[in-house]
Amino acid sequence: MTGSSALMAIGHILMCYTLFFSFHASKALGYGATVVESGKSHAPPSCSGTTTGLRVVHKYGPCSPSGLKKTSAVASQILVQDKLRVRAINSRLHNRRTIGLEGEGTTDTYLQNDLPGAANFLVSVGFGTPLQYFSLALDTGSYVTWVQCEPCTESPCPQQQKASLYYPSFSSTYSNAPCSPRCNYTQTYMDKSKSGGVFVLDTVSIGQDYQIPEFIFLCAVPDKKTGDFGEADGILGLGLASSGDEFATYSLATQTANLFGRVFCHCLPSSGNSGYVYFGEKAREQCPFSGTYTPLLRNLDSDANYYFVNLIAITLGQKKVEVPSGIFSSPGTIIDSGTVITHLPSSVYSELSQEFDRLMSEFPPANPSDDGVLKACYNLVDQDNLAIPEMVLHFENLDVNLDQTAVTWKGNDDMSQVCFAFAAKENEGDVTIIGNHQQQKLNMLFNIPYQRLEIGPGKC
Repeated sequence: MTGSSALMAIGHILMCYTLFFSFHASKALGYGATVVESGKSHAPPSCSGTTTGLRVVHKYGPCSPSGLKKTSAVASQILVQDKLRVRAINSRLHNRRTIGLEGEGTTDTYLQNDLPGAANFLVSVGFGTPLQYFSLALDTGSYVTWVQCEPCTESPCPQQQKASLYYPSFSSTYSNAPCSPRCNYTQTYMDKSKSGGVFVLDTVSIGQDYQIPEFIFLCAVPDKKTGDFGEADGILGLGLASSGDEFATYSLATQTANLFGRVFCHCLPSSGNSGYVYFGEKAREQCPFSGTYTPLLRNLDSDANYYFVNLIAITLGQKKVEVPSGIFSSPGTIIDSGTVITHLPSSVYSELSQEFDRLMSEFPPANPSDDGVLKACYNLVDQDNLAIPEMVLHFENLDVNLDQTAVTWKGNDDMSQVCFAFAAKENEGDVTIIGNHQQQKLNMLFNIPYQRLEIGPGKC
């Protein structure tokens, strides 16, 4: 299966979310999550890092269950997938149709949820009884949790299981979701392919501490013509669901509100280690309050499923660049764990990249990234005692010092292409996005009831 067809398959399953808004649930949902101690760790034995919480691994690091490595070809593919996700986000925010890359054609279907992009950060989540664990992409840009599955629609049900698929018929705690029979859906796309799935209700295990009974999630059926969805078996959706969303009660935050209080914290690791996600009181314990926070903002003119913040300025070295004012007279800024590279207004990016070039002028230049997203690149082979410029993101009421790994992007392992890990927005009307590469090694505590985001040094 080709890379482009894999991306299309991912897009097809996620675009099924458009059907959410044509459903009408018969009644409001009220599920009470409970605690069941599982006491198991499902990290690879060679994986270093935290042994508590929900472990986060980089798809191309030593902790990854896939064993993949980040080659130059993989790095290029990540940036291509990332470009598609960024376009998908802005298509959703602006109700635009075109998200395809040049020379690849475009979709002609309104995109209501985001492509998972590179899905760089994975978590292991258990489904059903007995528990079967799947690698899900950690995503703060969508709120519905889904996993690839094989529902039993004909008798007899399948007798053998594929490790990458959840089988409801094999779980003793599975049942139909309350929206049945309207939980079933099928969607046909412009290229004549089809995808579909069903909402189901089952026990879900999150981390070492919690098993949540009667959790509703999307059982997504793979398109047999296009194959699977790569290394991720689905998505753990940590995004916001606004009160106006028909299926807001399906979000993890809502279903676990009594247990976690709509609070969670994550630390995204560099590729060489593992990170974590904590929920509720454990999030407050493991990601202690640093004394300052930045408000989470509501953009009434835009999609409420994203975590909006006010980015005021960025400092690189000794140069501070102001971000254009006017929080929502301009498109605003979102924090997104599914996007890799931070995308900035072109004027801000231009000043910062010029300063990066000035600070790196003693080193030989390298070619830009293949997709043209990353332009300021240098050859740093055999450069000892290299000092990467320090960088600070200035949010409203909060300054965040970035880890050095967050400032640059390595196009390969030999340091022959090290790029400034920021990009200019394709259109000035696009939203500014703080990507996961810049969130590395930071505690990011999302306190939804108090509408604030606390950011401080992490332990991952």
